[in-house]
Order: sequence, then structure tokens, then C-alpha cells
Amino acid sequence: MIANPKNTAKHSPVLKGRWNTCMMTTTIMNWPPSLNPLANLLHSVIDFPIIVSLLRNSHRSSTIAPLHSLRHCEEIDRENDLALYDELVSFNKFAHRQPLPSIKDFCKLLTRIVKMNHYSVVISLVQRLDVLGVKSDIYAFNIVINCFCHLNRVDFGLSVFGKALKRGFEPDYATFNTLIRGLCADGSLDQAHKLFDQMLESGFKPNIVTYGTLINGMCKLGNTTDAIILLRKIEEESPGVIIYSTIIHTLCKNRQVTHALHLFQEMTEKGITPNAVTYLCLMQGLCSSELPQLAKRLLDDMLARNISPNLQAFNVLINALCKLGLATESHNFLAFMIEKGMLPNTTTYNTLIKGYCLIQRLDKAKHLFNYMSTQGCDHDVVSYNVLINGYCKNQEIDEGLTLLKEMSKQKIDPNVVTYTTIIHGLCLVSKLEDALVIFHKMQDCGHTANVVTYSTLIDTLCKHERVNEALDLFKLMDDRHVAPDVFTFTSIVDGLCKVGEIDAANDYFLELSCRGLQPSVCTYTAMIGGFCRNRRLDEGEELFLKMEESGCVPNVHTYTVMINGYCRNGKVDEANELFVKMKESGCLPDSCLINSIIQGFLLQNEITKAIQYVDILRENGFSLDVYTEALLQNFQCCVMLEHSSKKGFESFSQ
Repeated sequence: MIANPKNTAKHSPVLKGRWNTCMMTTTIMNWPPSLNPLANLLHSVIDFPIIVSLLRNSHRSSTIAPLHSLRHCEEIDRENDLALYDELVSFNKFAHRQPLPSIKDFCKLLTRIVKMNHYSVVISLVQRLDVLGVKSDIYAFNIVINCFCHLNRVDFGLSVFGKALKRGFEPDYATFNTLIRGLCADGSLDQAHKLFDQMLESGFKPNIVTYGTLINGMCKLGNTTDAIILLRKIEEESPGVIIYSTIIHTLCKNRQVTHALHLFQEMTEKGITPNAVTYLCLMQGLCSSELPQLAKRLLDDMLARNISPNLQAFNVLINALCKLGLATESHNFLAFMIEKGMLPNTTTYNTLIKGYCLIQRLDKAKHLFNYMSTQGCDHDVVSYNVLINGYCKNQEIDEGLTLLKEMSKQKIDPNVVTYTTIIHGLCLVSKLEDALVIFHKMQDCGHTANVVTYSTLIDTLCKHERVNEALDLFKLMDDRHVAPDVFTFTSIVDGLCKVGEIDAANDYFLELSCRGLQPSVCTYTAMIGGFCRNRRLDEGEELFLKMEESGCVPNVHTYTVMINGYCRNGKVDEANELFVKMKESGCLPDSCLINSIIQGFLLQNEITKAIQYVDILRENGFSLDVYTEALLQNFQCCVMLEHSSKKGFESFSQ
């Protein structure tokens, strides 16, 4: 926490004096040199960007210090920047000595400033050394190269490297290692390899730091194959746990957990003791691969080696178990953690609450929610959001609304996730008007609705055939620069199709591609269904073919609307062909689809084929729906009536 300048000054006369000096220097620096000889002196000794860099945050900037107004000096991060100010005063004293101190003395001072992360300041100071006539050495060049690399300007670092070579300075390990690290961080792995080759040509034998830097660079780009090849080449250099852990971490990120486990086994067999980071990487990888039991075994192995797992390791395991619906098992870790002297934090509890909500054990979730506050873990907005989401998904919206009110009492501001969750819950129980009230309240509180908020309301409005209101919300999204996604467009297309506005629906369908979005299987299905239901079968058929050509695989619902379209238009043979094609593609039919085909055949008096599909229906474990059964009974009655009529006619004629 940053101290208040006035409060700090009260308690520390020394700091007060230094602060006043800093403020005085700042004021003087604002005077033009022509008006004040002292300002002229300061301008000549300390370059203007150096003082500017005292401003808060400039020392952590990713660019060289900009020229901001010094009137904002009150915003200085006091502790860090007053320490910097002391170093600048020391630099000033050095600059006035006669003879000037050696470059080594200046470099010691510069190194201290580098450790404060004031990289741009150091660069400005080195430039001032040139003006003062202090001769540089390779160590000074290395400092500047390091600063440029930290500022993500390795290109400038390479320029400084070239300048050092032109001046006749021999690079050392630090020069090459720093530049290789900078190039790897910049993603320029090819250039890093070229510099590595140049290092070899210069007669340097790379050390373990060089190899580690290259391996780290390869891993950051996901290139574990080359990283392992290089690891094999340097085995005699005794690569340590850091290099192995780096590769293991990347293998796990790439979901190559089996390879990661083999590498883990290899390092332990070589006598390299894994550390907490190694275990955590593997545990995260195993959990991501849905292998939490193996992760638990790793935890046991970790404890057996007397390596203390940190809180993050426990949280990773708990999260993985909860995602698999094993909240009860993950709950056991709480007692285990406490037994090992590790207190659960808010994240631990939030994860468990979410786990219980996932398996609809809301009683357990609420109990844990109440319990965490008794253990010194304050609720945060995530705690409330997780529990509210659980209640809303279970359609217990009143409980969710109660928690929303409780948040205000606890001085916890709801965020866009909170409001969107409540809106979704209200929409689930068809309380659309209440959802719109919450939406407007959210806007009034200064929260900007996101694409999920808008899409939820638009979808519900469309399902209630309030399409004009949905379109108004869609326009509001555009006005507020919230980009609609595929789900938003699908809801609009489906809603317009259901109210018979096919041309308008098609316009929105086409606009989807214009915005750089790809229609989903649901979007295609909605539009195809709209065409087929409105006697525009040719357009539906054309879009179905286009869908397949675009690589979007139809699902059972797509086949159903298309087959329904054929059946409604009396094209039962086409419906039958598409059904066969669907089965060949591996898409399994559902009850709705088969019932539709039966209805189509019955309406075309294709009784034999209809009966065949009745058999298919039963073979798949489905039953006739009410409409199909009524149709079938009607046809049976007609057949019986026709049969009895024929018999009666024959008897009469005899």
C-alpha cells in the first residue's frame, strides 16, 4: 500500500527532508534555464527525462520514459522513487568530482537503479556519462543492453551490442546471455540461435545459463521437441531442476502429460530432486487431462519427499476434482490442508462452493458459504456470483435475488457477471419483465452489459415472439459498441423465422458473415427450418448443401427440419434418402425425426413404408408421439372400413 505523502512526512523527518528536496528540485527544473542559474546547472548535470522518470509508474513502463508534466510529482511512488532520488543525488555528486570517478563506480550505482526497475532512467544516465567524458567498459554496455531487453526493445539492445564491438570491446557471457534472453522473450528464436552460433565462433563455451535461456525460449513458443533435443546435448552439463521443470511445464500445457511424466521420472532417476514448481506443473497438467487421482498420488509423493505443497497446489487439485463432479472428495482436502498448516483462502472456498453447485448440492454450497466467513475468509463478488449462479440454474431465483440484496448490505458491488446471472435465471423461469427491470437497474448503476447479457435477453424475447423488442436491443448493442456473437444472430434469425419474417431473417443470416462470423449449426438449422416451414423448400435445400460445403456438419435437428420440409411438400422419397444419408454419416436419429418421417409417409398413403419406420422407431427404443399415433389409428380405421365395405358389396351382389 502506497503511503500518503503528508502522513509519511509527519512520522519521518528524514523522508520529509528528502521529499521537500525532491519537490524543490522539481520546481526548479520547471524554470527555463535562461531564468535561473541553478536550473541551468541541474539541466546540465541531470538529463530532463531522468527527473521525469520520478513520476509514478514511468520506471515500470515498457517504453523509454516519456516527457510528462512534473506538476504531477505528488503521484510518485514514494518509497521506490525517493530511493531513486537518493541515487540521482549520488550521481550528481559523482558528476561534480574532479577527477571523475571510474566507470566501475558509476556502474555500481547504475546496477542499484536497475534493481529498482528504473530501466529508462539508467539509459538516460549512461547517455549523460558519454557527455561527461566517462569512458565506458563492456560492463556498462551490458547494463544498457539489459535495460533495453527489459523494456522489450531488444532491437535497441542489438544496436548497443554493435556499438560495443565497433569500439573494440570484447563481449562476455553476460552480453550474450542477456541478448539471447531478450531475443527469446521477443519470440525471435531464429535470431537467438544465430547469436548462439556467433557466441561459439567467438570462442565462448555456452554455460548452463545460456542453454537454460534457449530452452526457456523454445518452450515459450511451444517447441518442446527442440527443447528436449537440446536437453539431450547438454546432459553432461548437469541441467538442473529449473530446466527440467520448464520443459515439463510446457509439455503439460501442450497436453503431453505422458511425456511430462516420463521426463519427471528421468530427472528423479538422475538424482535431480523436483521442487514445488515441478510438482505443481505436473499436477495442473494431470488435472487438465482429467486425471486428478494421479495428481493426488503426486501430492502424496511430494509430501513423502518433505516438499511442502503451497496453497496453489491444493487449489489446483480441489478445482480439478470439483470439475469432475467430485466436490465431496475435494472437500476432504480442507481438513488435510489445515492439518498441514495450510489455511484455505477465499479461492479455495469459492472453488468448493462452485463444485457443490455443479452437482446441485446447494444446501452444502450455502453451508460452506456461511462457514467460510467464520474462518476469517471474507466473501468477495466471486463467492456471491458462484452461489447465485447455482440457485439460478436450479431455478431457485428467489434465493438468488436474496443474495443480490445481501451483497448491497455487505458493501460488495455486484458486477456484470452478477447481473447477467440474475437476468439469465429470471429468463429461465419466464420472468422476462423482471429480467428487463434488472437490466435497466444494471445500466443505472453504471455497469456496461456485455454480449452475454444482451444475447440472453434477445434470445428470451425472440422465444416469446417479442421480436421487435429483441431487434431494439440488438440495435442498442451496436450503438454501445458491444459486438454481437453467433448466438445473438442465431436468436434473431430463429425469432424472425418463427414469426414468418423469412426475408428479414435471411438478411441477418447474411450479415453474420459480413461481420466476420461463421454461422453455427444452430444458425443454419434455424434458417433452413424457416425456409422449409414457409414453403421455400428449394432455398432450404440449397442452404443445406451450402452448409455441408462450408464444413459445418449438420446435426440431428438440421436433418429433422430438412426431412420435415420434404415430408410437408410430399417428397417422401427425398426424406427417406436423406434419412439413409444421415445414418451413414454417423448421426443418430431421435424420436422426433422418425415420427416426422412416419407422418410424412402416412399423409402420402405410403402405409407399408410408414410401418417400416414404426419398426425402426421401436428398435431405437422410441415410441410414437400423440399426433403420429392418432394418424396411424385413423389409417387403420379407414383400412378396416374399406375392407368391411368391400365385403358388404360382395354379399349384396350375391
